[in-house]
Amino acid sequence: MASSCGRVLDAVAAILGLSFERSYEGEPAMQLEATATGGRDQLSLDTQPALPKIETTKMIQTIYGNISHHSVRDLAHSAQSYLAHSLANAAIRVAEESGVKTIGFAGGVALNELIANSIRKSITQSGLKFVTNAAVPPGDGGISLGQAYLAALD
Repeated sequence: MASSCGRVLDAVAAILGLSFERSYEGEPAMQLEATATGGRDQLSLDTQPALPKIETTKMIQTIYGNISHHSVRDLAHSAQSYLAHSLANAAIRVAEESGVKTIGFAGGVALNELIANSIRKSITQSGLKFVTNAAVPPGDGGISLGQAYLAALD
């Protein structure tokens, strides 16, 4: 499975007024994560994805529609909670249908502790093994290493 969680997190950060431009990689998503600290999921959106995709349009619309009803902290937390639970539920479902016992989590969003910890908890509670990168960066650095490895094979 692949995702574009970073762009979704960037959009939520902009909607919540946290960041309108990026001066370094991951800045809006990092600001969103920091803002969510101590927040609660106030929206409880349905996180059962219609595979093969996770629907983010409704989540974005709901965040925007609730700006005056909930704190920015809670909305930031709600968005990340939705993504984490949706990704975990999708991965669990695909693993169960495929007979896979281990789920790996990588990419830039794996640096987001709120999302990574939530996914880890859901996957391990389902009885599956959860793995993440240990020696290789989970984001673009890992992609670069993989590209260098493949180039060395030629």
